[in-house]
Amino acid sequence: MKHFEKIAETCHYLLRDFPAANEFRNYIDSRINKESQSKFKFGYFPGSNYIDILSREVGEETLLDLELIYKYNITDSLFPRQVIFCYFEHHPLIMPYRDAQGEIIGFIGRSLLEEDKRKELKIIKYKNTGFKKGNTLFGLFEAKQSILENDSVYVVEGQFDTIKAHEVGFTNVVALGNSHMTPYQFALLCRYTKNINLLLDNDDAGEKGRKAAKEKYGRFANIRDWYVPDPYKDLDECIKENQTRPILRIKK
Repeated sequence: MKHFEKIAETCHYLLRDFPAANEFRNYIDSRINKESQSKFKFGYFPGSNYIDILSREVGEETLLDLELIYKYNITDSLFPRQVIFCYFEHHPLIMPYRDAQGEIIGFIGRSLLEEDKRKELKIIKYKNTGFKKGNTLFGLFEAKQSILENDSVYVVEGQFDTIKAHEVGFTNVVALGNSHMTPYQFALLCRYTKNINLLLDNDDAGEKGRKAAKEKYGRFANIRDWYVPDPYKDLDECIKENQTRPILRIKK
């Protein structure tokens, strides 16, 4: 959407320079390097206390139209007033999702609250705008040229798996967003290659995802299983520990 790019740019700037974003800046600095933060446009979406900063840059009406902020009229024992609530109020660390052409189709936000606090507030760790993750592949825009050149793709679960892979030159990698490959995601992959390497997490959900993908799509593409070395759970964890492209295994 046309306004998403401006929002992404502004929130990226706020993550780097706005004092209220310190906690989120420190977190993302501990996970990925500055080049990756810029490449994948991580940002800070301010809460209601600071939303005017973002509103001045992109327009309050734009944020309202995109349902990234809401206005409520409150009447209580104090006085009648209007308050603003942000869609990413508890998930201010945001990252855009792009389609294969590079257009931003939505955002995903992450909460840094501890699990107990999230349960108390009844919020989830990740929250995305209205797009369906099952209709896209994270990192496809950044990876498609490498996929074509290698005539193969590695499919992981998480966004950070993809980003860490790019940091070590492992660039024909895309993420499902979970352990289940949808028919739409499979069709997207087949536009670029029929050689699909499953590099899902080393856990029960990952194994179920591998089995399901091969049963559903194995007749239509060359689908192989690969694993990161033990004892690592996923590609993100493995690369963070070793800072290099891992030597993958075919079987556990």
